[in-house]
Amino acid sequence: MKKSFLILICVMAFSYVSYGQQDSEYTQYMFNKLVINPSYAGSLDAFSTTAIYRHQWAGMDGAPRTFSINAHAPFGEHSGIGGYIENDKIGVHNRFSLFGSYAYRLDLGNAGQLSLGLQAGVQHYRSNWTEANALDPDDIVLADDYSKLMPNFGLGALYYADNYYIGLGIPHLINNKLDNVTKEAHQFRHYFLGGGMMFDAGTNLKILPSVLLKSVPGRAPLEADLNIHFLLRDALWLGVGYRTADALAFLLEYQFVNGLRLGYAYDLTLTKLGPFNSGTHEVMLGWDIFSDGSNPSRKIISPRFF
Repeated sequence: MKKSFLILICVMAFSYVSYGQQDSEYTQYMFNKLVINPSYAGSLDAFSTTAIYRHQWAGMDGAPRTFSINAHAPFGEHSGIGGYIENDKIGVHNRFSLFGSYAYRLDLGNAGQLSLGLQAGVQHYRSNWTEANALDPDDIVLADDYSKLMPNFGLGALYYADNYYIGLGIPHLINNKLDNVTKEAHQFRHYFLGGGMMFDAGTNLKILPSVLLKSVPGRAPLEADLNIHFLLRDALWLGVGYRTADALAFLLEYQFVNGLRLGYAYDLTLTKLGPFNSGTHEVMLGWDIFSDGSNPSRKIISPRFF
């Protein structure tokens, strides 16, 4: 496929996602939840940082590429703080996000903990329309590049106990106008509802199913990520997942005793774009530092492992 045709696809895709799912998606969302839910800040009771690089639809020019890095830690007895940066590029469009998060945790005793979170930050959108203008040099609408800096806010709630969790995140509350070309293109409020459980299947095996529901009311159909992980010897994670009407995913992670985490995920595309790409690759690198010096591999009953 010619590059110009793929750029056209990406421009058309941008017009579509203006009405649908706009926020970046991650196959390893269970290790990157601060991006979708600020109440996750400090929930691990450790300083934790995670970086993820996602190359979607490998082999197609102009296909989405996303990079994010987040860090969070407890702050005081009942609070957590954190933040993340993210860069998402598709075709001629690029979005850079910078957000800080704060969470307040309520100890419910044996019933678990409830965390309420708030985030605030800015996003910078840039559309290099002059690249798309090569398709039609006489189109004055695409004659100039465009950029815009926009503030936004988000909310979240997370309830977790020893072996399960449920959380709701709304990363962006303001429906900002995106550009001056597609007049109806705005940010739309996204809702992320997720939950998971841990089952002890023996001395060296734990099973962790999880689900993430993504909704943009009135703009896109409900989407679900369904995953199941097998944790071997509190160190090796093997997982498989399904994203409704989109992809089949395979996940692998190893957690070292010094708190270092290394993960990889591969998505097999199930849509009509399947013949034109070799799948999606996602690499994750993380590091957890526990203040009490304990072995991180013993802390598996934390919601960050779902």
